[in-house]
Parts: sequence; structure tokens; C-alpha cells
Amino acid sequence: MSSQADNKINRRDFLKISGLGLASLAIGNKLPREIERERLIQKYGPAASIPAFEFHGDNYYFFGGAYCMNPDTFKTLMSWFKENEVWPLTSDEVVAYLQGTIDLPSRSVILTTDSGNTSKTSLVRMIPVLQETGMHFISMIWTRFMIASESSVCLDDTCWNVFREARDSGVYSFGSHTESHSDFALFTQDEGLADILQSKQEIEDNLGFSPQLISWPFESVPSWAPVLSDYGFFGAFAGVNHRPTIKDCSILPSDPSPWDLPRILPPNIGTLTSGRPDGKTILEIMEMFTNGFGDQSRIFQNLYEYSNRRGINSRRLFFPK
Repeated sequence: MSSQADNKINRRDFLKISGLGLASLAIGNKLPREIERERLIQKYGPAASIPAFEFHGDNYYFFGGAYCMNPDTFKTLMSWFKENEVWPLTSDEVVAYLQGTIDLPSRSVILTTDSGNTSKTSLVRMIPVLQETGMHFISMIWTRFMIASESSVCLDDTCWNVFREARDSGVYSFGSHTESHSDFALFTQDEGLADILQSKQEIEDNLGFSPQLISWPFESVPSWAPVLSDYGFFGAFAGVNHRPTIKDCSILPSDPSPWDLPRILPPNIGTLTSGRPDGKTILEIMEMFTNGFGDQSRIFQNLYEYSNRRGINSRRLFFPK
């Protein structure tokens, strides 16, 4: 299924070609996104780990300010990513990375936002910022209360129309935040599957996009989660409690635990530091969870500059995975 309207380019096919590296058409041409991805890999090396950030749009305030955002701070963060040549993964690229079938730049990030009928304003407001900065978000949709019969804020299909606008903007792909937003660790397999498959069907019917990823409500992971691979899902986001330490809370190529993928929190309003990992700036977070910043990056950059002077193919300088 396409995530674009019928009269536009088939975005799903586009992402398969550019994101998965099915590099050449018959005449050997590469698409711009693939060319840029390869340039960044050559410049910074391939990713050995990638952090996933959990947003709730661009304007929220939780836990007494321990997790908060406003549009100005959001734009500041997206601009920082652009200025530092950070690569934002699409849903298809996350799947390929989990399967070990794609190399991604070491300066990569997974930007997710848990969305629903309360996202009508922020989802649209984020579009020009993402377009200007070249960023991409995976919107995880809570599908209940998205139609007029379930919520008065969704009269005349206004809620799904917002997500269609987001889809057509080219800066979003989509996953499921489930139908009921329940604690899925308390559900039986049959109950949980019925809920998630209903959410999946609603996203397909309304957006023409088949979700491949889930974000668990309350970061609660059911024991039966791996069975979701039989239904077109490849991974699911949780919190940080399913990893030994906070330092282990990045996502690995061919990640051995794809059903409880950790998400950390972006820096907050004012302090520009995160509540998870506590007190870290965006630079400190990227140094902590990627090999594209800090000492590892400096080593690669020195080798990269040397290779350019000597005419050596920089692909030989890749860090081992």
C-alpha cells in the first residue's frame, strides 16, 4: 500500500528503493535520498547504534516539566539535527536496520511521536519545520476516538484528514499506538491481537499505509509480542526499563530484542536537557548513544581526511559492527 494519495508518487515504493538501498534503476540512476545517505556514511561511518526519541508532538508538559516541549524548543532541536547532519530514519529504514539489511550513517536518529485526535494542531504545525530541516517523524497513532462517532473533535473526518495531510507532506511515516491504549501486558494474546489488528486496519483504510512498528502504551510489553511478526510487524517501542542500564538504551543493527525497543526523551524547554537520560544535552545524548559524535567520530574523521588525501576508498574505514 502507498502512504501517498493516488495522484502522487508511491511513497512506499520510494522508501523501499532509497531506504533499503535497491540502489539502481535499469539505467543505474540513484535517488537523492540514497545518494545523501551514502554521502553521510562515507563522511561519518556506519551506525553501530541509533537512539530513538519519544515526542508527543511539539507542545506538551508532563510530570511537572520533567518531560516537556514547545514549538520553539522543537524547532531548535530539529535545526540542531540539520546543522549536525543527523539522518532521520523512516519506518522502512527502521525495519531494514532491525533486519540488518541496510547501512545507515553513524549520525542517525529515530524520531517518534505518539499521536491521536489531540494531535490535530501539532502534527500540522510540525510539517514546515520538518520540511525546512530535512527531518522525518514516525507518527504512532492511537486509533480510537479518531472518528465522529467516537469523538466530537473529529466531526467531518477532521482527525484523519490531519493525518492525510501529514502523509502527503512526505515528512511522516506511521505506526500503531494501538486501538485502546491499554496495558497490553495484562491482555491475553487473543485480546491484544484483536486490538492491534483493528488499529492496523484503521490506519490502512484511512491512510493507505500499512504500519510495521508499534509503540506500547505505558511502555508495557506483553510476553506474546513476538507473535506480531506473523501479522506484518517488525518491532515495537517501549521505554528504558527493559535494558540493563540507560547506556544500553540505543537500538542495534539486527537488534536481538525488537519487541521492547528503548526510547529516550528529547531535551526539555528551558534547560535543554533531557529527563531520560537525566540532565543530558542533545550533544551529550548523541555522544552517549551513537558512534557519530565524540571520540569515535573524531577517530573516523581523522582517518577519513587522511583517506581523502591519499585517495583511499573511505568504505575501508568502517567501524566493525
